[in-house]
Amino acid sequence: MKDFQQRGFEMELLCMTKWGPLLPEFEAICPVSTVPESNQGRMSKLFGGNPEDSIMSYIRVRYQQIDIDLIYANTIACAGLAVIAKKALEVPLISHIHELQFSLNMYAETEDKRRLFELSDGVIACSQAVADNLIANNGVNQDKVKVIHSFIDNERVIDVIENSNSDQIFEEFQLPRNQFLVGACGNAEWRKGLDIFINIAQEASQKLNSVHFVWIGVKPEGEYYDQVMYDVRKMGIENQITFIPPTPKAVEIINTLDAFLVSSREDPFPLVMLEAALCEKPILGFENSGGCSEFVKDKAGLLAKYMHISGVVDNLKTFIENEQLRKEKGETGKRQILELYNFDQSSLKLKNYLEQFQTENEV
Repeated sequence: MKDFQQRGFEMELLCMTKWGPLLPEFEAICPVSTVPESNQGRMSKLFGGNPEDSIMSYIRVRYQQIDIDLIYANTIACAGLAVIAKKALEVPLISHIHELQFSLNMYAETEDKRRLFELSDGVIACSQAVADNLIANNGVNQDKVKVIHSFIDNERVIDVIENSNSDQIFEEFQLPRNQFLVGACGNAEWRKGLDIFINIAQEASQKLNSVHFVWIGVKPEGEYYDQVMYDVRKMGIENQITFIPPTPKAVEIINTLDAFLVSSREDPFPLVMLEAALCEKPILGFENSGGCSEFVKDKAGLLAKYMHISGVVDNLKTFIENEQLRKEKGETGKRQILELYNFDQSSLKLKNYLEQFQTENEV
């Protein structure tokens, strides 16, 4: 959004709920509105009893004085709202999909997905894996789909890396200095494979010497966390794993690692993987898991067969024993980011794609 603002786009943000740590940043960029609780009292009485009609009426009233050129839906989670906005404003709808099948099913109702893909004038997929899944499993016309890979702010990440103090990070997060560090980063959830991560850690601790595992982003609370910690204790690997709560120093921690592990069952094109690549860390992951296998392709790291724990441990052993291979894979990953997935190129692709529909609408 900041890049679009700098490129001259005028924006209005319509949220389903007005909350979250990024809200102040959004409000600094553009006006932010929230969909009313249409099925409760005042709004339903004001705009009509049917929830969809209430929201449609709200959108028409809210934006009647604004010349909206197109609607940009940034996640499958807003499928229902995007369809209503399309009907209310009668302008092109572009849906940017960042989810694979498990998440598509989790965050949107079947009918909302069907209507979204039917009414979208264009569909952006954040990776080829996402595009293939939309076409093969969701009936999306391939002519509608445009792949624009997810991207990060390369310059910001590189600046963080260059100014990182590894000694300070080791001390602050109590990481062992004399062991091979394997790290992962993300929410503690089934899709991200924290349970797979600890299984890899268990087998590695049995087969390999001086290996320590680090997961960044684990909130020490909730049923899933309790279940994972129950297994960790039963496995006897408490001393082989460090769990770090969500922190703004994730890139600095990744920069101290020897290898980065993507243990996800599915991940469209994980941004943290791109950050790890900019840190020149070789990547371990699974085939057929989405964006990781698409990016790595055994060039920026090593892949094991899907859910093959021993295969990951074997690849880890290869990295431990071959420093030159780690260096080559890490350098290749960084080069791929800078040449193929850099911020300027990808954001320009997105801008040009959206402007295409704006021009068509004006005609």
